[in-house]
Amino acid sequence: GGMGTTMMPGAGHSHGSPGGGGGGGGMAAAGSPGQSFGLQAQQEQQLGPLVIGGIEFSREDDIENMEKLSELFGRVFYTSVLYPGDASVDATWQSLSADIWALAEHAVQVPALALSVAMCLYNYFWWEGPHSLEPRMDSGWKAAQLMHIALGHAGCRDRGLPPMEYYIRQCHLRWRYLFMLAGEVGRHLVLNRRDIAAGAKAMAQQRTFFEEFKGLPNSGLLHGMVPHEVNFNGDYYPASVARQGPVWKNKEDLPIALFLEANYLTIKAELEAMVGGEEAVFRSLDEQTRNAETQFGPRGDDWLTAYMFRKGEAIEAVCARAPRTCALLRTRPEIANCKAGGSGAGFLRMSPGGRLKPHFGNAPRLSVHLGLIVPDGEIRMQVGYETVRWEEGKTVIFDDTFIHQVVHNGEKPRYVMNLWMCHPCDPDDGKAPGEVPPAYCEGPPGAMHQLGLQPLPPRQQQVPS
Repeated sequence: GGMGTTMMPGAGHSHGSPGGGGGGGGMAAAGSPGQSFGLQAQQEQQLGPLVIGGIEFSREDDIENMEKLSELFGRVFYTSVLYPGDASVDATWQSLSADIWALAEHAVQVPALALSVAMCLYNYFWWEGPHSLEPRMDSGWKAAQLMHIALGHAGCRDRGLPPMEYYIRQCHLRWRYLFMLAGEVGRHLVLNRRDIAAGAKAMAQQRTFFEEFKGLPNSGLLHGMVPHEVNFNGDYYPASVARQGPVWKNKEDLPIALFLEANYLTIKAELEAMVGGEEAVFRSLDEQTRNAETQFGPRGDDWLTAYMFRKGEAIEAVCARAPRTCALLRTRPEIANCKAGGSGAGFLRMSPGGRLKPHFGNAPRLSVHLGLIVPDGEIRMQVGYETVRWEEGKTVIFDDTFIHQVVHNGEKPRYVMNLWMCHPCDPDDGKAPGEVPPAYCEGPPGAMHQLGLQPLPPRQQQVPS
């Protein structure tokens, strides 16, 4: 997968899972488990070929480089690391870790590699180890530093860059990922590690980045107050994003939220019948309906999904087990008439002790969760600069194109009904015939529409929430 919601063919894809392994089934193994790719960049003259792991990389096109490097790492990651129990997992992980750190040093000297190494660190080395709950601070911080280099390489720090170039070069993505990476490192150091000195240093660097960003004509910030304002829906529907923020407060603004609450008992009964003490059923549905992803949680089964709809199409394997819920969803144009790439609806399971690392969802869309089974304990989601907790029978409406992450420190699994629906401000997709966007959408058009740019369909539809 590529890096972002983009407009130009060949320039990248779904930013829900930047640099992830492509959609579809599992990855084929690359050689024997435990094999190192030997990613020693060859010593070259100044303009000789840049060869890593037997693959030639560009000295200019860093988006192409990102796709190549991610594929190289993804092959090992998906076959070995995500599935525990293989004796060679640790050896593979160690050799890959050595490779990525050698590459990180090399990328400082070769800026065309900075983007690809930053995204590999984020995608595959966010956690301390294959099954650790602890984010790896050196990975996050090195990724942030490399992303800043990548901004310079692409000309994204230039105040005179025309808006069209700003988006074609993926500057909007680069800046937003920089704030996510640097901001999460700083926050974790202060709140979790209690390392005030290191955290303050990271926060100060983040503030420097943010002050530079605020001076750019295309920043598209809500208020210009905090880096966690950055989001992707604002590229399309800035008036709505400015009015609603990361977490929508007024459920009257979104009729489907009230509809889900009204049908809570029906939906919950079908979920309970589906999981009824038999985890295997949910796990098998998850395998049928999910695509390959990058390392969102430290453990592959931290979150499982049973999808009833994708892109407006019902998934019969799951609907057979939740017929009344699927029948309810079929009546809702927000889901049944929504053809957008990142859209869908289904049950989500989050394991006790589970984590979802900070990430962005696919724009343009909106997310709604209906709490179905919410155990006691610290179970929360941060969305942009806000924090939410689930309640059984209540919906949470949130804009998942803001930075968001989940922590589950409860004792039992958490289940929600998840909708990734067409954005209500989209005049065409996800609408009933003759339906017009609500009044809160009124305002100046977003940059994507002003520039006549379109998102490419994401290669991967699956991004956790």
